[in-house]
Amino acid sequence: MATCQKLYRCALCFTFLAFHAPLPLAAGTIAEKKIMGNSITCSSGAASCDRTGISKGACEIFDKFWREFNGPRGEKKFTAPKIVIWLNGAPGAGKGTNTRHVADRFGIKRKAIVTSDLLNSEEFKKLKEQGKLIDDAAVTKAVFTKLLSGAYSGGAIVDGFPRTAQQAECVKLLYDKILSRNQQSEFRMVLFEVPQNVSVDRQLGRGREATRFNEEVKKTGKGKPIAVRKTDVDPGAARMRYRTYVEQTEHAGDVMKQFFPCHRIDANGSLDQVKDNITATFKHVK
Repeated sequence: MATCQKLYRCALCFTFLAFHAPLPLAAGTIAEKKIMGNSITCSSGAASCDRTGISKGACEIFDKFWREFNGPRGEKKFTAPKIVIWLNGAPGAGKGTNTRHVADRFGIKRKAIVTSDLLNSEEFKKLKEQGKLIDDAAVTKAVFTKLLSGAYSGGAIVDGFPRTAQQAECVKLLYDKILSRNQQSEFRMVLFEVPQNVSVDRQLGRGREATRFNEEVKKTGKGKPIAVRKTDVDPGAARMRYRTYVEQTEHAGDVMKQFFPCHRIDANGSLDQVKDNITATFKHVK
């Protein structure tokens, strides 16, 4: 009798476990990831990636983007740019003016992807009107979607990204994903640098020029007024803008230089001097 009771109890235990055991995970799902400290490994179909040192937040941002971009079957075809220059510059460093010299050096024909332009789209205007923040996830999605659109297979310059460490980590994850799809791409970061006093002087100089131009437009009725920002007229605001840029970009640069070549270019000089600095910086780059 005792033996029968034991067998009955064992049968009940087996039934309970069978109904409550976790279902097996499908390969490539988020739940399949193993997170141990700062080390995250994932299996995503064709290839595995080592995410040691990449923050959990960056992994979540990139994985969400990739699921949406890659489609329900995970088979979306794309052509990666043969080279991507991730370009940043301090306020007043002449980034927009000097971008073409970098593009010429690497044979990039397409117009730069300007992050601030993407954020001025109707989609982001609506978010701003609703009082919603444009976070790293939204910016990363906008930049990566544009970059992988197929229009930049010959190369791309991305102006104003990454600006945060988390965005920079997403760049690393994108690079790994490109390699996992048996494609090749070269990533480099370029930073145009000027000291704070030069940055502030140039920002305020822009403000003076814009103000004079707007007065002329008002007087003659010809042309369109130029937007004048607080940082164009307020020295304190201009200094704060510079410090914010340095703090954010330094963190992004620290991440990027762990994985990709990072070039710092002195933009404290005339246009010709800066052009010469660009040439000298990439003199030995093939």
